[in-house]
Amino acid sequence: MPVADEVRVWRLRALGFAIGGALCLALICLLKIVDPTEFAKNLIGPLVLVFVFLWLSGLYCTHRYWKDFSEEEIRRGGSKKTARAKWHLLHPPPD
Repeated sequence: MPVADEVRVWRLRALGFAIGGALCLALICLLKIVDPTEFAKNLIGPLVLVFVFLWLSGLYCTHRYWKDFSEEEIRRGGSKKTARAKWHLLHPPPD
């Protein structure tokens, strides 16, 4: 698999875990607000574990995305500094 494809795969995986985590967190909040029954209270614990798993998996995928992105930039003749600058152009840090 070419390096550009690997970067794209890790980017999609990170995005997928982020979306899954956001949906899981929304479901947890919705259950806490709307349904105060015992069933909902028993369901929140496993959902929190799923959320933590998705969050950790998303962090790992984001790390691999950055690693493959910077390696591709270096292979194209750039440096770590140019890779970081290009990364910040694509993904600006929060202010």
